[in-house]
Amino acid sequence: MDTSTSRLVPWSLALVALVAACSSTPDQPGILPQDDGGIPDAGGDGGPVVVVPQDGGTVVTGTLAGTLTAAGSPYRVVGDAEGIVVVPKRQVLVVEPGVILDFQGRPEVTEADVEAQAPTSVMNHQKGRVELRVYGGIQVRGTADAPVVLTSTNPYGWWGLNFYGEDSVGDGDPVFEHMIFEKVRKNEYNGTREWTRGALWAYYPGPVTIRHSLFRDNVSAAKCGALDLMFTVASRVEDTTFEDNRTTEIDRFAQAGTGSMAGGGAMCVTHGRDSVVSGNTFRNNGLEAFGGAVSDALTSRPILAWPNPQNIYDLGGGGALHYFQPSNDLIQDNLFEGNFVTRGPASAIYLEDVGTRGVTLRGNRFVSNRAGAGGVVVCNRGSGGVELVVATDNVFTGNTTDGKAAANVSGDCTTAAQ
Repeated sequence: MDTSTSRLVPWSLALVALVAACSSTPDQPGILPQDDGGIPDAGGDGGPVVVVPQDGGTVVTGTLAGTLTAAGSPYRVVGDAEGIVVVPKRQVLVVEPGVILDFQGRPEVTEADVEAQAPTSVMNHQKGRVELRVYGGIQVRGTADAPVVLTSTNPYGWWGLNFYGEDSVGDGDPVFEHMIFEKVRKNEYNGTREWTRGALWAYYPGPVTIRHSLFRDNVSAAKCGALDLMFTVASRVEDTTFEDNRTTEIDRFAQAGTGSMAGGGAMCVTHGRDSVVSGNTFRNNGLEAFGGAVSDALTSRPILAWPNPQNIYDLGGGGALHYFQPSNDLIQDNLFEGNFVTRGPASAIYLEDVGTRGVTLRGNRFVSNRAGAGGVVVCNRGSGGVELVVATDNVFTGNTTDGKAAANVSGDCTTAAQ
């Protein structure tokens, strides 16, 4: 592991995430205890407050591998000259309970990165952030009492954790348990996927397992505010809270009369199959549309129905979840509460290009979600027999479309009860 142990350099002392009045406990350094000592199930309080200690710890530059222990924590991830830190091929990173990974990058560079002619540009404050690229194996193994924390004391966040398809296979399938994942900012204007979608971009042709975790305060510019399971097979996301994540569409598709590629305020399953999303809470996640090069103001953009003269598939929607080309995916026993789309469709779930029995919804609760168009669940461009199965034990309460009672399900897919 390419690291060095040192005291914090002076410029980072002033950039600790939370006020100095907060303190940590000896048994859980950097974590303020909650009543139950762990990540709350669905309490709506956002989970434990993370405090990154100001002294001690380990500085990380080019690579991360081996075992990270609480004794070496916090790990202050600066990255190399390009703002990148790598889990190398044929190596495995194991993160033990209680570890804090602070993806601080170079905050002084981030703060200086402002266009004088465009101080409100979404392209400001992008330099100096750090990205974690996984080409080897990764096992994040926190506990309820000592979760692993991936955060950033850089006031403008970090570029997230990214996998790279076949290049990331061969060292054991990734597992994330009892983890807090927060403060990613992927807002590169019309940039590459790893810097525009999914704070955790799991482009990985195998199973990804995420359990008992918390994703909060993450922002992506294109899709999937917190998590994108891309080309994964038999992935499982269970007993995890997604709260206050955003997809803030800041590209050309937000302009009037065009389609949108933005979707999934919290999470996407993209070209995946056989995934299970079960027992999770999706609360106050949202999909917002900005004017891109035209304006930095929020734009009201209704869905562009297919077919249309522009010959565009409008893929924008889903306050919480977005599925593209789903295949035998199960969404069960989740709570969707207070998710939103500023103007587009599907206050909770948007399904696109769906084959026969592509998605099954079972035992979910949809409460007070809101959108500008479509229903709570929108299923478009069905290509099979019965594309969507909606069991009778799903519950829909207080959801709205354009301020009025929302349809539970809408779109052109064939829907069946089970």
